[in-house]
Amino acid sequence: MNGTATAVPTPHRYAYVPKVDGPHGRLGLLWFLVAAAACLLGELAVGVVFTVVATVAALQTSVAWHRAGHDDDRYVAGASAALVGLASLLGTALAGAAVLVGVVAAVAAAAVSPARSEPVLARAGRTVRTWLLPALVAVSAVAIARLDVAALAVLLVLVSGYEVGDYLVGTGADGVVEGPVAGIAAVLVLTFAEAVFQLGPFDARAAWVFGGLVAATAPLGAPLGSALAPSADAPVPALRRLDAWLIVTPLWCWMLWDYLS
Repeated sequence: MNGTATAVPTPHRYAYVPKVDGPHGRLGLLWFLVAAAACLLGELAVGVVFTVVATVAALQTSVAWHRAGHDDDRYVAGASAALVGLASLLGTALAGAAVLVGVVAAVAAAAVSPARSEPVLARAGRTVRTWLLPALVAVSAVAIARLDVAALAVLLVLVSGYEVGDYLVGTGADGVVEGPVAGIAAVLVLTFAEAVFQLGPFDARAAWVFGGLVAATAPLGAPLGSALAPSADAPVPALRRLDAWLIVTPLWCWMLWDYLS
C-alpha cells in the first residue's frame, strides 16, 4: 500500500492493525471519558460529541483521499456530517432529510467544480463516502440515547471493551486476527457481567443478544473504516475512533427500538 492514486488493492487493503506510536491509548481513554460524560448529561450532549467526531472524521478522510490523488469536496463532506448529526437532535426523520440534502450537495459541488477530472458521480460518491457512515453513527447514538440513555452507556462499555482488547493484543501481534479475537473475548466477559447484574434496560437473555451483536459486528468496523479511506494506514484518527461503532450502532438502535417496544 503506497497511498497513491494508482495503487492496486491487495489482500491487506482492509486489514488495519492498531498503531503503537503516538498517544493512541491516552486518546482512547479520553474518548471513553468524554462519551461517558455525554451519556450522563443526556441526549443533547451525546449528539454534540458524536457529531463533532463524525465531522472531524469526514474532514480527515477527505484530506486523506486528496493526498492519495483523488479529489472530493471537503467542505460539503464536513458540513453534511455536521448537519445530519445535529438534525438528529430534532428527530430521526429530519436527519434522514439532511442525508438527502448532503447527497444533493455532493452532486452539485462535483458538477460545478472547475478542476474536476473525473465523472460527476465518481467525485460525488467519494464525498458521500467520507461522511455518510460516521454521520449515521451520530444519528444512531442520539436515537439510542433518546430511547434509553443507559442502553447507550452499556453499548459504550462493550465497544470500549472490544477496543481495549483489540489494542492491547493487536499492537503486539504478528497477524491481524489476534487483536479482534482478544476484543471479542473482552466483550463476552463484559456481557457476562451485564447478564448477571442486568444493567440498563436488559434482562439476562437480552444482555447476551445485544452483547453478542457487539462481539459479532465490532470486528467488522476496522475493515469497513479502511474501505472508507484510501488505505488501511491512512491518517484518519477520528474515523478510527468510530470504526468499531460503524456497523453495531445502527443495528443496536434498531434492535433496541424493537426490544423496548
